[in-house]
Amino acid sequence: MMEKLLLLHIFLVCWHSLNALFTVEAPKSLYTAELGSNVTMECIFPVNGKLKFKDLSVIWEKKDEVRKDVYVLLKGKEDSGSQHSDFQGRIKMLKENLDFGQSLLQISNVKLKDAGLYYCLIEYGGADYKTISLKVQAPYRTIIQEVVSTGDKEWKLTCQSEGYPKADVIWQNGGCQDLTDKANTSYETGSDQLYRVTSTLTIKNRTRENFRCIFWNKEIQENTSADLYILDSADDVLWTESRHFVWPILIVSVLVGSVSITICIRKARANKDCRTRMAKSSINIAKLSKDKDAHDCRGTSFEDEELKYIQIEKT
Repeated sequence: MMEKLLLLHIFLVCWHSLNALFTVEAPKSLYTAELGSNVTMECIFPVNGKLKFKDLSVIWEKKDEVRKDVYVLLKGKEDSGSQHSDFQGRIKMLKENLDFGQSLLQISNVKLKDAGLYYCLIEYGGADYKTISLKVQAPYRTIIQEVVSTGDKEWKLTCQSEGYPKADVIWQNGGCQDLTDKANTSYETGSDQLYRVTSTLTIKNRTRENFRCIFWNKEIQENTSADLYILDSADDVLWTESRHFVWPILIVSVLVGSVSITICIRKARANKDCRTRMAKSSINIAKLSKDKDAHDCRGTSFEDEELKYIQIEKT
């Protein structure tokens, strides 16, 4: 630790003269990483021949309220004890590249708090440093949707998602009309620093229409959308109830028809009209089955289906 402080002191005192002889460069001054991914930041320095590892010192620091050691190599020896707890277990220096004058710092499982300004300080005969910025983003990829009827043909459409940075939520109807002003959008942040965005649009007197919520992340120029659909609740309930009624009617009808056919076969020689009754029964059963397959919730009523059942039973 004392050696590191001494190195920094010498660097600060002699920087102007040392800088004229030794220069560190940063191929990129800004890196952007996605939450949970890996990122590798780079600075380069002159080697001039074969690298003498024992003469090399590399320090990566992050500037926060207080400076945090990310990686420290002093005169060819790693100093893991000085590494800040924020980075423990997630930092790797690609040492094989140091021979070529490349200091490649890899951060795995990137977190939102990793974003900020980093210093890459190299001392090798001379000393110099460069600053590099890291931005971390979390796209709003998963949108939770909810459509709730509050009665009197009023609907509440809700979209919720998590991400970073803060996103705006835009609402449109099927005709691409902007309804954003009618929506209520709230923001929360948790211990993970992600924004939890919830947006609710209240619609009245609209049925069988589709709407879209769009999470627009302006900073990274990215949007994610989800489609929500409103159906006619009265029709839906009727269709569901009708479907429940049709199945029992169909089953009973088939059973009754089968019994009628069996009896008819046994009495075939004694009753000349048996074939006619069998044909009528089969036609009625087939017709009911066809009605079930092509059933429309706004079509045949329960009373009509019950009448068919009575006709079959009489037969």
